[in-house]
Amino acid sequence: MGQIFFTKKQHRVRCSDEHFLKAVYASNTYKEIAEKTGQKLSSTIARYAKTKKTLADQGVFIPEMQREKSVKKIDNIDKMIKVVQRLEEHHKGV
Repeated sequence: MGQIFFTKKQHRVRCSDEHFLKAVYASNTYKEIAEKTGQKLSSTIARYAKTKKTLADQGVFIPEMQREKSVKKIDNIDKMIKVVQRLEEHHKGV
């Protein structure tokens, strides 16, 4: 999709504005855009925001993007409940 330029420390994936905007119109989330362009998610979000602002200043609007919903970790809640119960028992005995 995009060209990859290698240097000693990092590599960059570059894609044209046209390719980026095609990915925007074919996607609903930032992650989908990143996958289609080959760019990092953080780079994609920053580029989208800059592009959106620049185009809005000219009266052109691009589709809104959504972030993927994070999956809640139930295991973490169970562990916190056990810690609270243990602390309450410890403080009752003191």
